[in-house]
Amino acid sequence: MTAPPALARARAAINDRIASINALKGLPPQSILLISTLILVNILVWLAVALPILTTHPKLAAPAAISWTLGLRHALDADHIAAIDLTTRRLIAAGQRPVSVGTFFSLGHSTIVIITCIVVAATSGALRERFDGFAKVGNIVGTSVSAAFLIVLCLGNGWVLHGLVRRLRATLAAQRDSGVAAGEQQQMSQDEVQRVAEGQFHLEGGGFMGRVLKKLFRAIDRPWKMYPLGVVFGLGFDTSSEIAILGIASIQAAQGTSIWVILIFPALFTSGMCLLDTTDGALMLALYTSKAFSRDPVAILYYSIVLTGITVAVSAFIGLVQVLSLVQNVAKPHGRFWDGVEAIGDNFDIVGGCICGAFLLVGIGSIILYKPWRRQADADELRNEGEAGTVDATHDGMPSGAAVSRESTPLLGVDQTPISKATDSSQV
Repeated sequence: MTAPPALARARAAINDRIASINALKGLPPQSILLISTLILVNILVWLAVALPILTTHPKLAAPAAISWTLGLRHALDADHIAAIDLTTRRLIAAGQRPVSVGTFFSLGHSTIVIITCIVVAATSGALRERFDGFAKVGNIVGTSVSAAFLIVLCLGNGWVLHGLVRRLRATLAAQRDSGVAAGEQQQMSQDEVQRVAEGQFHLEGGGFMGRVLKKLFRAIDRPWKMYPLGVVFGLGFDTSSEIAILGIASIQAAQGTSIWVILIFPALFTSGMCLLDTTDGALMLALYTSKAFSRDPVAILYYSIVLTGITVAVSAFIGLVQVLSLVQNVAKPHGRFWDGVEAIGDNFDIVGGCICGAFLLVGIGSIILYKPWRRQADADELRNEGEAGTVDATHDGMPSGAAVSRESTPLLGVDQTPISKATDSSQV
């Protein structure tokens, strides 16, 4: 379904305007529009909330601020960061430009929060006695799905990393064979840069591992399919219970409070979490498709390998923590090791912030270290090529000069005919 011409022109004009802002050139225009929309939604939600709270229920102002802050905090949880970043990376590998992965994941997660808050507000104390048991079951289900999802994406991104390394080696060899000197960059046009930045990720189809993982990934092949995953993640009730308590507390603090007023808490929670989750997905999209290394295909591949490597490490770590947390919730083991696992689980927001910082530091470090790495890689390639030429010359019983002379002769085809225009059999 195509957009109306007027809407298409307006969208193009907005994109051109965004592209002209130097500070925003690294972000896709669609991401900027989505983030701007969510900022506006947050402002509108606060304006809509401020009137009824400050005029009729001033005591609810503090719980409302806490709800919004909890949404911002929960968006930094490590499982959110890992799920959004990994899915964004995988959808880019499938040839897409997913700008709304974080949005749909956050909306799915918030659905559980809203439903829980409505049920608790409607039933108040009658549900509290049974809510703990339901929360335990939901925690097991949510943690299991979260751990399985992260581990599968870890394997998939590991396969993508393997393919990127192979492509980098092939690109270095192709540049050497095409006469690009060591340390020089093969310059590409702007269209070629875009094609490499987006097309380098088509690595899912090779070999048995690729075919197996492709089938596993088929379930989430569009950003909107993160919504049901967010719903399942939300069954952990680590945050839903907090919002439910706020709902019960608000009913106790202000007797006769309408359920529509109670809904301001999950609304604020959703708007805050959705804003940060969407921003995280947009930044990862910009990072994974960055043209920061200008027109050098080797630099683009190098940058992608660095980012994919840290993505695999993060997903493996968070997936392992989730599995250990599941074991702890079911088997109830004791000891210093399990105390440490519990501490990590209780501070997932700090872990998530550390992951964001790690991506930033690794990204900056990869830019700083690129030139020294490139010089070393070119030197290694030249040394390996020289050693291979020496071995070939020694094996043939000829000096190195003769080996060079031999390399300058035409190559022979299968029928012993020289692969060149000049030829008859006497030249062989």
